[in-house]
Amino acid sequence: LLEVIPDTTNPPPPTTPSPTTAAPVTAPTAPATVPTGFTVAPTVATVATTKATTTCADKLNPSTGVSDCPSMSSYCNVASYYTLMTEQCPKTCGRCSTTSSSTTSTTTCVDKVNPSTGVSDCTKMASYCTNSAYYTLMTEQCPKTCGRCSTTSSSTTTTTSR
Repeated sequence: LLEVIPDTTNPPPPTTPSPTTAAPVTAPTAPATVPTGFTVAPTVATVATTKATTTCADKLNPSTGVSDCPSMSSYCNVASYYTLMTEQCPKTCGRCSTTSSSTTSTTTCVDKVNPSTGVSDCTKMASYCTNSAYYTLMTEQCPKTCGRCSTTSSSTTTTTSR
């Protein structure tokens, strides 16, 4: 049987897992052939995901392998046991909370700039947008001019308290 004795002199710090963040992903691409007037610049897509969760489970009695929390639930709202019961029996005492969020974004839709001139050559090269031999290159270099923007952005946050 787990004996619940509050330690008011030196309570342990709360244990909450730290959020994990995936590193940004960079995917450069380069076409095989480049028409005159173009300088190949990589296309970069960034995806970042953040997820933070807290697992909610009552602690187990090491002697029995079973939680004593259901039988101790009357202590959940007793002031002198509040902190201990929150740490040991969060599920039984209804003190669980879970938060998760994720954000996904890709590059904005802009035409590449010729590094020699500092200006995009896309408007001058617009006739290549419909040329099947240059379709991929024009999509990568001049997505705005060619009307091939596919930028997406979404964000989701969910918070549940029990």
